[in-house]
Amino acid sequence: MNLTDLFSVSAIVGGTATVLGWWLKTRIDTSIRHEYDKFLELFKAEQKRSDILHAERLEAFKLLSSKLLGLRRYCHANSAEYGERSEFEPRPDSLPKSERISLLQHHELLVRAMEERELFLSPDVREEFHKLFNKMGLGFNLELWLCSGNDPQELNAESLYNLIAEHVNIVMSALYKDLGFPEVVSPNKALKSLTPLAGTD
Repeated sequence: MNLTDLFSVSAIVGGTATVLGWWLKTRIDTSIRHEYDKFLELFKAEQKRSDILHAERLEAFKLLSSKLLGLRRYCHANSAEYGERSEFEPRPDSLPKSERISLLQHHELLVRAMEERELFLSPDVREEFHKLFNKMGLGFNLELWLCSGNDPQELNAESLYNLIAEHVNIVMSALYKDLGFPEVVSPNKALKSLTPLAGTD
């Protein structure tokens, strides 16, 4: 093989290597771009699903929180009514007409509102609602006794209303958690967590 042939072979090999390199680079770039586009579409779909879920949970929060706050005000007013509390604390007759209803009616409003948005509530929120409903069930019996003029000696009205109000706070915290907001701490819990000042024991 003379020098001319050697140059020709080298040129062919070099050209082939260049073409193969370009082809391989194109395939790799195309594959990477395809995977990137696929990942981007999945990300967009997940983001859209997350946005829809967040929007629905926000609507659920607005709907349920208004009912929960009404229930909590009702319980605080009745707790003050049956307990030895300051005369300046709100009583049931100071509540708006929409909240001055029986515990059973509050329960029915909450159940109806929850059923409308239950699909978008997390299992934790649903569980806390069911616990709240169980506590409210005790209150149904209490209010029946009170309406009949009997003294429900086995049930302490003030304590039971306080118990329900405290669990309303727990449900509210679970709803906030669904939205990614900080936990709501009840005033009583916040006071208990404070460290006493030195010399005040």
